[in-house]
Amino acid sequence: MPRPVTQLRSWSRLLCALPCALLLCVGEAWAQQDISLPPQPAPPPMKYIPAAVREQLRAARDSKARTRLALELAEARLASAEQRTAAQQYDAAAAELGVYQALVTDTLVSLQQTGKTDGKTRDLFKLLEQALYRHSGRIEAMRRETPAEYVGNVRAAFIHTRDTRAAALEAFYSNTVLREAAPEQNKPAPKEQPPTTPPADKP
Repeated sequence: MPRPVTQLRSWSRLLCALPCALLLCVGEAWAQQDISLPPQPAPPPMKYIPAAVREQLRAARDSKARTRLALELAEARLASAEQRTAAQQYDAAAAELGVYQALVTDTLVSLQQTGKTDGKTRDLFKLLEQALYRHSGRIEAMRRETPAEYVGNVRAAFIHTRDTRAAALEAFYSNTVLREAAPEQNKPAPKEQPPTTPPADKP
């Protein structure tokens, strides 16, 4: 009786095919779910100064040379980030912005650590502030060309530049505005004058 054997084989093949069909359906469902997910934000870039760049800064002869060199290096990183953005290389652009932010922060901290309030130091604070003012507009232009999943990194660079510029401007004015002198602590209080009595009216 070959017929029952043939039916049994057919059922066996069907049972073997069912798991494969189920896996295929589940895979298609997951694929559709992945496509429907919104794009995830890119991780923030590392903010650091490469060793070779740091050696260049250490070799500067004074604070003026160091500040100018740091701004030139930051300018180069920002220009590279702009080029990467135009080429739609957004991860590489974010990496350049990370180095840019580290250079900007290092420049401000280096000037603050000098502890000087002379005219030359004030000029360097002003030089930093003016450079960051120009950079802010360029970073904002990059933000408009960056897709949503990467735009958070560009926005963070803009905020960092804005805040550093505000700190440089505050340092500049804090060294130029004359402040009112504090009252002396050991100075005795003025003595009260005895009240004067008005003259009596004559009869």
